[in-house]
Amino acid sequence: MDIISVIGRPCAGKGTQISFLEKQTGFPVIRTGEMLREKAKDNDVLGNKIREALEKGLVHPTPIVVSIWTPFIIKAKESLEKGLIFDGNPRKLYEAHLLEELFEMLDWKDCWRVFYIDITEEESYKRMLRRKRDYDSKEEIENRLQWFNLEVLPVVDYFEKKGALIKIDGNKTVKKVWKLIYDHIQN
Repeated sequence: MDIISVIGRPCAGKGTQISFLEKQTGFPVIRTGEMLREKAKDNDVLGNKIREALEKGLVHPTPIVVSIWTPFIIKAKESLEKGLIFDGNPRKLYEAHLLEELFEMLDWKDCWRVFYIDITEEESYKRMLRRKRDYDSKEEIENRLQWFNLEVLPVVDYFEKKGALIKIDGNKTVKKVWKLIYDHIQN
């Protein structure tokens, strides 16, 4: 099993590179946002909690996120998939640890590579302003960047210390970023 995560600051180009990865590898992609929005349609306790958090713009608690991922991961194991791609996750150390435990339980050891598309906070801010959505105020953009620094950067450090992190210069062109990622997945 080959498990690939692609993480980076907002607007680092994760979605574009994940699309390339999906086409190149054929691996299923765990898109947490889509999965949560789909589950929010359910009229049960979990669906109601997710819907409430989505409506308030809150970060979803790790147990909810992992409970959404787990059936997808188990299905991949049962269907003998050769790999999985995580779109922008894990975003918290707790998520990383829970996933490692799950992977170990499934006998998937030392198979996780984490691509970190590295752009500066300033570049991320500029890109978010250019892409600005109706609900993105400057304050919300600054909050997203602060949240990234507090929650996601420790995940980057964790995987770097484990030797599982592959830093990619996200300031390069889309094609050059893809070439760097492609070269790593070929090894």
